[in-house]
Amino acid sequence: MQWEDKGGIGYVDFIFYPYNLLDDGIILELKVDDTPENALKQIKDRKYALRFEGKLGEVPHYRGRIIGVGIAYSKKTKKHSCKIEVLRDRIIS
Repeated sequence: MQWEDKGGIGYVDFIFYPYNLLDDGIILELKVDDTPENALKQIKDRKYALRFEGKLGEVPHYRGRIIGVGIAYSKKTKKHSCKIEVLRDRIIS
């Protein structure tokens, strides 16, 4: 796991690289007083999944799914909300 890792455009909050290259990689973005949907939008807009793709024209090094996780915390209600989305399915070849 790395936190504040350079990925795509900007820095992702947390990124979990699998030991087994066929397992899932996880990108996690945290938001305060916002929504988990906006956290996932940031993951996609800033192309954080590029960290799993490798160099242009190469077969991606990590072949498992890429999972995006958006977590939001409300200071007012003191509650968390979460949304999970598959950003890329497993690469079979």
